[in-house]
Amino acid sequence: MSRRLVVVAQPDDKRAQSLDAALQRAGLPRPSYIAWPDALRDPNRIQQAGRPGDFLRIESPGSDSETWQLLAQRGGFSQTLSDCEWRPGRAFFIGLSQALVDFAKATPQLVETHPVQHILTMTDKLWCAQHLATHQIPIPETEEAPSTVAKLRALLQKRNRHAVFIKPRWGSSAAGVMAYRFHAQQEQLVTTARLLKGRIFNEKCLHTYRDKAQIDVLLQRILSDGAIVQRWIPKAATLDGPFDLRVLMIAGQLAQRVARVGTGTITNLHIDAKRADAESALLSVGSQVPARVYSICQRVADSFPGQLVLGIDVMVDAAGRPFVLECNAWGDYLPKLLHNGQDSYDLQVRALFEQEARTGV
Repeated sequence: MSRRLVVVAQPDDKRAQSLDAALQRAGLPRPSYIAWPDALRDPNRIQQAGRPGDFLRIESPGSDSETWQLLAQRGGFSQTLSDCEWRPGRAFFIGLSQALVDFAKATPQLVETHPVQHILTMTDKLWCAQHLATHQIPIPETEEAPSTVAKLRALLQKRNRHAVFIKPRWGSSAAGVMAYRFHAQQEQLVTTARLLKGRIFNEKCLHTYRDKAQIDVLLQRILSDGAIVQRWIPKAATLDGPFDLRVLMIAGQLAQRVARVGTGTITNLHIDAKRADAESALLSVGSQVPARVYSICQRVADSFPGQLVLGIDVMVDAAGRPFVLECNAWGDYLPKLLHNGQDSYDLQVRALFEQEARTGV
């Protein structure tokens, strides 16, 4: 009897729909879905939906506001947020950690496509940076941010730093990320966050702040919940602007990759950076640069054994030196991006079920 997929996800989520389509193209049955809220109420439902040896795929909970709220409540967060309002991550991560441990305990007979410890490591930006550094993978210098703006400025003065990125420790999709320039009495903050009546909202565009009072409010909100400070390394640029890359590794092998070309310092596709051919962008920096970048990405994938899909955000500087910025356990949603005529979900289905055929299951 062949293996099937058991998936923790909202069945109508865009990721679930993309997975369904790939399975249909491969002539394989639709997964058994357990919605996140149902899995949180009773993790045993996950095991009951499958048979011993079936694959368990835990999808991103962040796109569903109800699930985010349930996880954050587990972590002690009691507020109700408006649409597009910035979501503090500490309580969410506590709830997510508890939920994933509960899922793992309830499903010993299922085979994880996204191992719980890998998900947690990649979701925590500080843990991820420490993991990469331990494996001698080049990253921008990264450390835990102080909890107040005054302490942050004192740290930057001590380090003689004038440009850094402040990132929420448990955020995603550039939400709350701040490019901060600090020199004497002049400051500038570039971010997707919009400050409105003391509340922070995420928008699909960049805002520049130079007023110290506004900068203080924005920084303090991010710092108080937990953040990292990352050295600002200028990105190499194409003719259209600075770029970095999202590189997708599937079953440990290089798959999709795309350059993200921005008009400013933050280049996430979430804020409508332009897509560009990865090889062309890298070759514009130097003929050896693609090989360097993909070699680094292979080392990253090797450091997360058993992870079916791994999204790696990687940049190169003007000298062509690669630096890994972040890793994403759920970095596979790249609509209309094809590799050898297949999207990322086609490749994942093929990797899972071809492996099954090879091992004779």
